[in-house]
Amino acid sequence: MLENNGGLGKNHYLCQKSKTQFMSTHSFKAAYNTGESQVNLVLGVYIFTEEETYIAYCPALDISGYGKSEIEAKQSFGEVVRQYLEYCIHEHTLTEDLQKHGWKVESIKQHKLISPDTVFMMKRNPDFKNLIENKEYSKYMENLSIPSFA
Repeated sequence: MLENNGGLGKNHYLCQKSKTQFMSTHSFKAAYNTGESQVNLVLGVYIFTEEETYIAYCPALDISGYGKSEIEAKQSFGEVVRQYLEYCIHEHTLTEDLQKHGWKVESIKQHKLISPDTVFMMKRNPDFKNLIENKEYSKYMENLSIPSFA
């Protein structure tokens, strides 16, 4: 069962377009750790607008959701990430796909993976770099749980 604990809360904050504060305020941290019966996945998700549409974008997986409001965009993102994880679990490709997105394997036996950092993602993805450097956005941490056998 997939649990989606995203939303506005203590892990939600607004990021301004200040390049001088970039490294201290934009560090990206995510983890994929095997627990007793589930795997916890924490993702940084960026919310921004394009032509009156709200977009929720996760550069660590290069997936997004959208809607007419921030809430709709988060709900859409939750559905997209749920479908992504279900597909990868069904196909037994989750670890391989995460590695293709720049995640590092810390321990194969324990399924510990480290997400790519922000600088890596900005070098790899010019659209994400443009978002960070030129647009207003907010960022929140999306917490997901999936079965540990994934």
